[in-house]
Amino acid sequence: MTQGGSDSAARLRGAGLKVTGPRLAILALLEQDPHHPSAEELHRALRGGHPSLSLSTVYMTLAAFVRSGLVRRMPETDGRMRVDGFDQPHDHAICRICGNIFDIPPLPPPELPSLLPSDLELLCLRIEYDVLCTACRREARSAET
Repeated sequence: MTQGGSDSAARLRGAGLKVTGPRLAILALLEQDPHHPSAEELHRALRGGHPSLSLSTVYMTLAAFVRSGLVRRMPETDGRMRVDGFDQPHDHAICRICGNIFDIPPLPPPELPSLLPSDLELLCLRIEYDVLCTACRREARSAET
């Protein structure tokens, strides 16, 4: 994970994006937050220090980050756009009940799928695990008793 404003600015430039205050603030927060925040959560966390930052700007910034490959869009487990700003290779485990997303180290990559249509360009391979987190398992057990 990168740290600091100059690293964030370099990542923005490397992705072909203009360096702006809102983009720096959003990217810096994403680089520090391993919880795959939604646009609304990012907006709430940043608006104290950036009172003119609108939710619309956060959504547009995240969309630009996703298009450029700077962040990865996560499955919408709760109906809200979530992103992953951690820039090191990793996979995800997603709790099927609460929707919490957990980073896990990647496994060695399998052989490329032979059934992949030849007109597709494989950019990367990520594995997503369907899990029950500790809190949801505990809640299910207490409901059974």
